[in-house]
Amino acid sequence: MIYIKINGVVQGVGFRPFVYQLANQLNLKGYVLNSNEGVEIEIEGTDTNIETFVDTIKTQHPVAAIINTFELKNLPDFGYRAFEIRQSSKKAGSTFISPDLRICGDCINELKNPENKRYNYPFVNCTNCGPRYSIIETTPYDRPLTSMKDFVMCEFCRDEYENPSDRRFHAQPIACPDCGPELVFLDSNLLQISGDPIINCLNAIKKGKIVGIKGIGGFHLACDATNESAVMTMRNRKNRPAKPFAVMCKSDNLREIVDCTDPFLSLLNSPQAPIMILPKKKQSPIADSVAPQNMNLGVFMPYAPHHLLLFDHLESLTPLYLVMTSGNINDEPIAKSEKDLKGLCDYFLTHNRPILNRCDDSVILSSQVDSIMVRRSRGYVPSPLMLPFKTVPTLGTGAELKISFCLTKNDLFYLSPYIGNNNSKSTEDFYIETLLKYQDWFKIKPELIGCDLHPDYLTTHLARSMNLPLVQIQHHHAHIAAVMAENKLDESVIGISYDGTGYGDDGAIWGGEIFTADYTGYERRYHINYLPLPGGDSAITHPARIACAYLESAGLDSEFLKGITDFERQVIKKQIDNNFNLFQTSSMGRLFDCVSAMLGLFSVITFEAQSAIALEQLCNKSDLSDVSSYPYQLINNVINVIPLIEAVKNDILNDETINLIALKFHKTIIEFTLAAVLEVSSETGIKKIVMSGGVMQNMVLFEGLINRLQKNNFTVYYSSAIPTNDGAIALGQALIANRLMK
Repeated sequence: MIYIKINGVVQGVGFRPFVYQLANQLNLKGYVLNSNEGVEIEIEGTDTNIETFVDTIKTQHPVAAIINTFELKNLPDFGYRAFEIRQSSKKAGSTFISPDLRICGDCINELKNPENKRYNYPFVNCTNCGPRYSIIETTPYDRPLTSMKDFVMCEFCRDEYENPSDRRFHAQPIACPDCGPELVFLDSNLLQISGDPIINCLNAIKKGKIVGIKGIGGFHLACDATNESAVMTMRNRKNRPAKPFAVMCKSDNLREIVDCTDPFLSLLNSPQAPIMILPKKKQSPIADSVAPQNMNLGVFMPYAPHHLLLFDHLESLTPLYLVMTSGNINDEPIAKSEKDLKGLCDYFLTHNRPILNRCDDSVILSSQVDSIMVRRSRGYVPSPLMLPFKTVPTLGTGAELKISFCLTKNDLFYLSPYIGNNNSKSTEDFYIETLLKYQDWFKIKPELIGCDLHPDYLTTHLARSMNLPLVQIQHHHAHIAAVMAENKLDESVIGISYDGTGYGDDGAIWGGEIFTADYTGYERRYHINYLPLPGGDSAITHPARIACAYLESAGLDSEFLKGITDFERQVIKKQIDNNFNLFQTSSMGRLFDCVSAMLGLFSVITFEAQSAIALEQLCNKSDLSDVSSYPYQLINNVINVIPLIEAVKNDILNDETINLIALKFHKTIIEFTLAAVLEVSSETGIKKIVMSGGVMQNMVLFEGLINRLQKNNFTVYYSSAIPTNDGAIALGQALIANRLMK
């Protein structure tokens, strides 16, 4: 007899029915069950059939399953007479939880089949698809431990649920119109409106109304993406003046609004169903205000059954394009109840299945090199990833923006979903709620904490309050370590970390950094020269103030700047003269702000990286090979960008086009980065380069740097499965804390 224990994403994904059917096909006896440690199997039969059984499980398991460990042990035969699926066993240990997955093809066919009991039923699902993470209370993943526990299965569903040959065998969210959740349509006072909820919703959207749509892991705010007035109404209510919205549409209509290659289309239609950021078509029915002054558009496919019903019900609206943006106040956590969105929505399309665990949509950026994760949430969390070495149970608390935490256990790490983007009370509550659940589900009791070096981040305060051994870690060191961890690196590398803000060892604001680093430490080899940031973070929303300060501190005239008053200019000059309320920064993000303001692009910034995105858009994906670069200096481990700023000013005064200036600016960053890396490599012999930080979401820089570094015989590593921005910084914190404590 062989005993098998499989740990991974193996519960709620059809694993036991798969094992059951396979065992019967091979005439094997024994059992399979779920436990807190995963899936456990005892199997008896011929050696040949057992070998086939084991190989088939490893290579042909259900598509949504992920096998992390596969343990085999020989035991004496017991004399089983049949193969059965046993009741779940609760014992010490933990297993993984499947993410929420897009509706599968089989369920779509049932949804559209008038002869099927689940025809047009908005909660159709099976073991291959549907909600998992968002409905679970605790493990093992069984219906009484989910938000489906109050929906008593009818006889029809019970027969499927108990039939090992059925694809709904132990599908915990199983439901039908007779026994499952119901969809309703409410007005702004949360009073139910009679009639078909789907038709009511579509009619409201057609009239330009804003509808809060309850999904799997939270609410979306929805409106007609072709209706300029409706989109602007949503912007005003959500207090989101310019940040792009995502658009949901059917696969058949996708290429009407974006350029999409087959690999990215496959990703859009995958079980994870992320939002993909793709090049926007020049001629498109989408309202300009959906993604203003942006060459790209975030798009995603209907992934829940009621999404499909919206797109299939009203032929007169086809092709239908819906803005579907996170249902929240700007930068707050996503809402899970209607009352959280009162005042934002005219109507609600909602249901009575509780959302226990909120989870925003995942976002992936398309690149000629790879697909780059921007936000890792629905479809991906809470699945763990492998570490390059074993750790003690550790918590990385994250940073201030794109807040998420990381828990490590042995050689695995679990990233939380996106929590929020500010230090509000609701963000803190959501953070603590999710952290406690992760610790319970995965049986991780942290013995060590890594947090940011910044003393005033919410995540730093939370770390200090936990009364555990604490290691505070420099922001950009953590960025580099996170990318190293994803790529299973455990050696010294040259790390390029370009972003907006990171508290430095010297108390300055870092962000344009080139390190040599490993998990135990780093050496700051090059950085952009310090320049003054008047008023600190308050200047970030007024980039002309940054440009003025940079110019004046360099002895350059700032009179040509737009978007700044004479009074502001005089105040900044006095601040520089008296060194009053000035912060020194080496930030690449602030350099982008400076040049953007010099070009007169924005007087006020309303969302993070708006300037950087605008400068990238000006490049229009043009080839940089024939473009000259601006001057710069590498002096005593400092990248002096004053010559660059002066040259940009001269081009502006000489009426050079802003597009060419943007191209030359990007080319210069690539050139001085390569020059600095070549010097560091010649001194150290290191040929492995790690690229990290939010600025690496700029595809002109990202692709240009990879191209130039590889041509110079460097091996380049970057993030693709985890965010390169602050969304994964907690991972780097956890690993560095482990090595430093050891």
